[in-house]
Amino acid sequence: MALASTVEGSGTLVSVDNNIRVWRFFGMEVIYVNKESTKEEVYEWVALTEACAKAAADAASQEGLGDGVVASYSASEDNRAVGSYKLTKRITYAMVFSQTTEEYPT
Repeated sequence: MALASTVEGSGTLVSVDNNIRVWRFFGMEVIYVNKESTKEEVYEWVALTEACAKAAADAASQEGLGDGVVASYSASEDNRAVGSYKLTKRITYAMVFSQTTEEYPT
């Protein structure tokens, strides 16, 4: 099988990470519950030529992403014996913050 010389499609979803952090602040009359969540998705293209993977990583397109969403790209060796490379695209969504209140337990 020949190595790909172009990056096509949306890649293969490799992982999704939802990082949720919750902390409480004790006010005078209520407890404030703060919640932060950040989501990250990782996509990969494999069996690429070195030139193709490097060119795609250098292009680093942010096209089609929403507000507060960023994508980072990296090219790395995939299989040394075959000479293939992979392109990894990491999409990080904007942090979402919310705050609610709770009554003190009686």
